[in-house]
Amino acid sequence: MEQELGAAGQLGVIDGAPKLNKAATVRERALGVVSVAVLLAGLAGACTSGVPAVVGVLVLAAALLLMIAWSWFHLGATRRRPHTKAENAAIVFATMMLGAPGSKILWDDPAPLGASLVAAALPTAGLLFYLVLRWRR
Repeated sequence: MEQELGAAGQLGVIDGAPKLNKAATVRERALGVVSVAVLLAGLAGACTSGVPAVVGVLVLAAALLLMIAWSWFHLGATRRRPHTKAENAAIVFATMMLGAPGSKILWDDPAPLGASLVAAALPTAGLLFYLVLRWRR
């Protein structure tokens, strides 16, 4: 049978609960910045160079895996708070926006650098926004 706890007992249980406020390490933040830079450079480079369709699919798959890896890392990290609706929306936006550079990579001839950077900036901004939301505190 469960025993009713008084106010002091309830506060003791709350104090004993694990804290979900572990901050991101400097290494994690640096790796996130590198990931964002690699994503932008890789997508823009693939847009401007006119890579074959097979290579383009591999570039897009690698970009998608990078985003999924960050999401799974944050889901499995210990002592981290659960994802918020805004964070989930940001990572979904980032993955959906892979279609902008994807259309240039897979079906167009090499695109000008400006158009390639704009197309690559959409999923990159979504990933950066997701990472910033996860690291805020």
